[in-house]
Amino acid sequence: MRTALLGFLLLTAACRRPSTQFAAMLTPANQVTITDYSQQLKSGDDLIAIGNNPAWSLTINSSKNFLRFKGSNGDSLTTTAPERQSDSDGVFRYSTGTESNRVNIIFRPDSCVDKLSGQRYDYRAEVAFRGKNYAGCGASLRQLTLLNDIWVLTDLQGTPIVAGGPRKEAPRLEISLSEGRVTGTTGCNRLSGTIKADTRNILFGPLVTTRMACDSSIASIESKFLSELANPLTYRIGDGLLTFLSKGKSVMTFKKVD
Repeated sequence: MRTALLGFLLLTAACRRPSTQFAAMLTPANQVTITDYSQQLKSGDDLIAIGNNPAWSLTINSSKNFLRFKGSNGDSLTTTAPERQSDSDGVFRYSTGTESNRVNIIFRPDSCVDKLSGQRYDYRAEVAFRGKNYAGCGASLRQLTLLNDIWVLTDLQGTPIVAGGPRKEAPRLEISLSEGRVTGTTGCNRLSGTIKADTRNILFGPLVTTRMACDSSIASIESKFLSELANPLTYRIGDGLLTFLSKGKSVMTFKKVD
């Protein structure tokens, strides 16, 4: 009896002892297909488009100041990135080149699916070059670059979040899409893992965390926080705020940290 009681006490103490080993792994519950833009983000591309019949591609990189169009039968052009012209209805345009070598580009906001890959894009793209017209799908990666930052949780499932836990901090995410990595804290434990995002969806995991003991209130926030991150999410970003949505409903809101 005494031996059994001693074993129980040792087990209880072990459960309460903080651990710095990464022991908890969280894998997304439902996988979704997300386009990998990590290579384009590493290159600094902020606009891409592709099409078929005939095959063509377009890349605009403002940071390196180039526009590259590759069309059929050698109809290709590499030049400095022109200024973007935006319309009130979300349409934007580019036009550059000499009179005989001018390229005109239009991006119209509309769901577009590439027939060969099945990949979904947010724009229908049209390119006119050397008397030929090319049609396809395109994506603006500017929104994705905004995700690459440090975000502190301010609202979880409709409840305002304040700093707490042993370090007096709120849950936080530091996102690097070009590396496909996320680090941060649950407000009690450190977290780390993989992340994927396209212009609409975001997927975390597998994630690993440390296993520090937390107060019950902090542990409850941590459990809900990690549970939401394990689900496929959509997102909205702008004005220094990042909102995660599940089935169209807001479940988490973050504020950008300067």
